[in-house]
Amino acid sequence: MLKRTRWGIGLTGAVVLALGLGATGVRGRDHVAFVQRDASLVWAERIARVDEALGRSDLSQAIYQWREAYGAAVRSGRSEGLIAVGDRALRLAALSPGSGYFVREASYVYLYAAHRAHTERSRDTILGIAERFEKLGDTERAEQVRRIAEHQP
Repeated sequence: MLKRTRWGIGLTGAVVLALGLGATGVRGRDHVAFVQRDASLVWAERIARVDEALGRSDLSQAIYQWREAYGAAVRSGRSEGLIAVGDRALRLAALSPGSGYFVREASYVYLYAAHRAHTERSRDTILGIAERFEKLGDTERAEQVRRIAEHQP
C-alpha cells in the first residue's frame, strides 16, 4: 500500500494518467511497467465508438471519437485504419451538411492512406482508395491514386 506522501500520490497519478492514455500493465509493489496496447486494436475500438455515437445521433461525441480514431490510425502505421477514418468522416459530413469540413478531411485521410498502402505494397487497397475518390467526385485525385497503384508489383 502506498503511503500518502507526495511520492505516493505522484506515482498513483502517473499510473492513472498512463492507463487513461492507453498504456497498461502494473507489476509488483515497487515496479511499474507501462506497455502500449496494440495500435490496430486502439483505432478499431475508436471506430466502434464513432459508430455507436452515430447510431445514437450524438454528433458531438461522434466527432470527438472520430478525432481519437484518426490519431490512433496514424499511430498504427497501417492504411486500413486510415481508410476507416475517412469513411467515418464521410458519414459525419452527411450529418453536418454545408461546411464541407469532413469531406475535405476524408479526402486528406484517403490520400494519406494511399501513401501508406503504397508503402505496404497493397495495390488492391490503393485501387479501393481511388474508387472512394471517384465517389467523392474527385476524378483528378482518383487518377493520381491509380498512378500510384500502377507502380505496385
